[in-house]
This record gives sequence, C-alpha cells and structure tokens, in this order.
Amino acid sequence: MYKKVERLPTYIGGMDELLEGGIPRGSVVLFSGRAGSMKSSLAFSILWNLAKQLKLKCVYLSLEQRSDSLLRSMKKLGMSTEGLDNLMVIDLGKLRDMTELDLTLDQKDWMPNLLDGIRAYNENLGCDVVAIDSLDALYALSPMANPRIKLFHFIEGLRDMNVTTFLITEIREEHTKFGHYGIESFLADGIVHLDLQRDGKNVHLYIGVAKMRETNHSRDYFPLLVDKDGFNIVKE
Repeated sequence: MYKKVERLPTYIGGMDELLEGGIPRGSVVLFSGRAGSMKSSLAFSILWNLAKQLKLKCVYLSLEQRSDSLLRSMKKLGMSTEGLDNLMVIDLGKLRDMTELDLTLDQKDWMPNLLDGIRAYNENLGCDVVAIDSLDALYALSPMANPRIKLFHFIEGLRDMNVTTFLITEIREEHTKFGHYGIESFLADGIVHLDLQRDGKNVHLYIGVAKMRETNHSRDYFPLLVDKDGFNIVKE
C-alpha cells in the first residue's frame, strides 16, 4: 500500500506547490550556491518559519559565523528569534564548550563527534530539523582521507535519526558540482541550488531544485526575491 509522504513546507512563496507540498520529512538536503547567494539566510528562514508556524524543534549549527552576528543579520530580514524558544542557534564557540550538548569534542575529528552531539541533543531534548552551516567548515575540522566513506557514514547517521537536515555548502567559482567532493549530490536526498546571474550592473538571484527524492518536482529555475516578508519565487 502506498504510504503518503509527510512533508515540511519551505514557506518560500510559490515553491511548495512545486514540491508537492514541501520537503519530505527526514530528508538530508543540500543547500548549494556561490558566496553571497543567501543560502544560509534561506535555510535559516525555513527553520524559523517551521519553529514559529508549526512549533517544531529546530537547531541551527553555525560553524563559521558567530551566533550573535547571525541573529542580528536574520533580524534585519524580519526574522527575530525573541520568544522563539524552540529554535536553538549554536555556534562554533559553544560547540567547543559543549555547554548545550554536554559532550567533549575530540578536535582531531569533528564529523563523527558532531553526529554524536546531534544524536544526544535529539534524544535528550528532541529535534525535528537541523541545519549545518557549513559542510565546508566541517571538512576543515575533520580529516578526510576517504571522503566517500566518511560522508556516507555521516549522512546515513543523520538519516537514521529521522531528523530533517539541511547541509549548507558553497560552490566555488570554477566548479559546477554541488559539493566540495562531488559525492554529496549522490548521498543527499535533495539539492536546492541558489544561483547568481549578472545582467549588466545588476546581479539577480535564482533558485532551482536539482533533486528531491520521493517528489515529482520542476527542475526549472525561478527568480528569487527576498524582503522583510520573506522569500518568494517569481513565476513567469
């Protein structure tokens, strides 16, 4: 018997109807784009809306930007976290202390320890959605002698927890692959690609869903607009 897929809305105006209602719950999804393509802001906005609208428990792990700086930036986009206790933002400094997760990280290899930390957080406090910003920063903190095996175990570990996960990754100017090693695309359940296109002196932002398992979706790219009311796609 066919089992209906439970989906989480993205709250990107015009996008969810193209994804049969949203992202399949429990998926591991890449948010890929060049620097400045607002991939972190977009991922944060989805968590912020899920926490606010659906009261889901969400965790945003920032391995690059300090949490106070991140929260100030998000507030300017209309996403204040004041009173939103079910959205936890944890940065690298807090991870080092592990005051939230009550664990001691072996700094020689952060990837398996981060996975253990997320698992412990989920078991003790509950977690519906987690964003890791970014995979590139995590690679810098972990030895990657065999990226294929290591990433397989990391992503499978996230998937086994049934926690919907957003992995933010940067596309270098000279590259076309969605992740640093190229294998992230095969291991992830979905890929949301943010693209920048120059038109004269103007730079326009576009969004496309290159992959989303269990979903009949469009692979077209759409202009993406952002203001104080959130993110919206433009359908021509």
